[in-house]
Amino acid sequence: MPTTESPAVSAVPVEAVKAVRRFNRFFTRQAGVLEPYLGGALPLTEVRVLYELAHRDALVATDLARELGLDGGYLSRILKRFETEGWIVRSPSPRDARQSLLTLTEAGHAAFAPLQQKSREEAAALLAPLPPREREQVVEAMGRIERLLDPAAPRAPTRTVVLRDPKPGDMGWVVQQHGELYAREYGWNSEFEALVAEIVAQYLRKFQPEWEKG
Repeated sequence: MPTTESPAVSAVPVEAVKAVRRFNRFFTRQAGVLEPYLGGALPLTEVRVLYELAHRDALVATDLARELGLDGGYLSRILKRFETEGWIVRSPSPRDARQSLLTLTEAGHAAFAPLQQKSREEAAALLAPLPPREREQVVEAMGRIERLLDPAAPRAPTRTVVLRDPKPGDMGWVVQQHGELYAREYGWNSEFEALVAEIVAQYLRKFQPEWEKG
């Protein structure tokens, strides 16, 4: 049966739709979603439910279903399985006697902990091959996508900047970044990079921590 698209949907260019679908296929493959998720026995949806229960207090099933976009009957079956495993307990909700608060038990936390650690390790492994600046670019790009597609999404907390002493290799990175940036933005050649290298060399040789540290 033919469906009628809204004007907003029909106005989206076909190439843009293909790009989104291509990115979805790429990232689900990169994140290992198509394989046994995190190498465990639980599918992605059940791990996602465990995650919410591990990180949220005073959750009820209707809120969980709404926030995860899950069918109520499907979520109910997942929660019954978790109860059978001894991973959750229910208690009456003070707001609505018809609802039950869902709480992860110690056994539930124990079941979730290795999955969370495995997820962290896989995310780190995905970023590990990239140099630091490219990692930042990937993270910034993901944050931008999230903000654009969901303006109501909570913003990441402001990062705290900690100043530390230079480590071996840091100043070489400074020279490299200056050379690449000014060549790209202004077309300057390697003579400028040599000048920066000379300045950095003098700084390192004559460094006076009592005067040159804030």
